[in-house]
Formats: sequence, structure tokens, C-alpha cells
Amino acid sequence: MKLEALWRPQSDVRAPDARVEQEMTSMDAKPAKLQQHWMYVLGGTGLREKARKWEERKTRQGKGYAVIDCAPAGSHAPRLAGVGNDDVLYVFADAVREGRVGEWEMGPEDLARHLRAEGLDLGHRSLKIFASHSGDGFGSECFAERVYEAMRPEYPHMMVSGYRGQVDAEGFDGHKTAGLSEGETLEGLSREQWLEKGARAMENRVQFPPQPEGE
Repeated sequence: MKLEALWRPQSDVRAPDARVEQEMTSMDAKPAKLQQHWMYVLGGTGLREKARKWEERKTRQGKGYAVIDCAPAGSHAPRLAGVGNDDVLYVFADAVREGRVGEWEMGPEDLARHLRAEGLDLGHRSLKIFASHSGDGFGSECFAERVYEAMRPEYPHMMVSGYRGQVDAEGFDGHKTAGLSEGETLEGLSREQWLEKGARAMENRVQFPPQPEGE
């Protein structure tokens, strides 16, 4: 019997264990889960078309976006029951006018009741009202803050955001637009003017409760 045939270099003996460990590590590594964004459309055909374009643009960027059509007040269905507590929910409407939002002219308390009736979980955390002037106070509480106050008793973890000025779901560099003056349009701005004006939506967003400085 030749003992030489049974001998293996020490490095070869350890190699299978190293490969197994590497394979187990690869199995344990999971890709980061995308945060889901939902656009709850408070409007008709024109607004839904804008929401679909918004969804398609963000999907091309590799982000998770989906559209949910709202039903008129009084015809509730659990359309928001599938929205996760860590998801971002946009209420997408044309504008806030005289303290009411969208084509169905919902006040802050109306919208809070409507979202609850549509099945939004009480543990939800992030609501963004993407509508013109939803973050403008005009010397008093803005619409977004009033929605926050209306929802806070039932939704203790909720953060509500609004946007200053005129908004547009389109913009430059894949971003949305906000902060435009009355009568000003995205079509009338070049990219350089848009950047100089600070018209990226997140630059014109207000949040309630306010975010502490430095966060």
C-alpha cells in the first residue's frame, strides 16, 4: 500500500471548508429591500396620467412606485390596506384651495377620515401630500400641518409632509418640482433656471412634526 497516494497538501484539505463558508456567507447575504412608494390619486383622468408617468419614471430608476386610484368620498373600499407601515404614501392632488384639497374638496379632517376608512393602518409613519400649496401657511397652519393634527390622535407615529408653491410631478434629473410661483410653469424654465430657483420638490417640503436640526 502506497501511503503517498493518501497524502494531500494541508492547503487542499482546508479548501473545501473555506468554500463551504463562502457559500454559506453568500446565502446569508440578502439584497436590501426597496422602500415602496404609493401614489393615492385624488383626481380624474388627467391626474392619473401624470401619476402613471411618475410611476414609470421612478420604476426606470429602479425604485418601487405604484398608483392607487381614490374613490369619491362615501364609496370607501380598503384600497390602502396593502400599504405597509414603513412605506411612503403620497396623496396626489392638483392643489389646496381655501383649505381644501383635490377635486373632491376635502378638508384636513375629511382627508384624515377618508384615509382611515380606506384601510390605512394605524401604525403608518409617512404621509406626503403632493399638491400645490399643501405646505403654504399664509399666516396660519398649512394644510399638511392641519392634516397632521387631525391624524395624530389615531396615528401617533405619523409624519405628514406638504409642499410650498406650485408643484409638478415632472422636473429635471428625474426629480419632482415644487416652489413655483403662481402662474409659473415647469415648461417655462430651463434646467439651469430650475436649479437656481431651488425648485426640486424636496427643497420645498415641510414636515410635521418638524425634523430636529441636524437630522
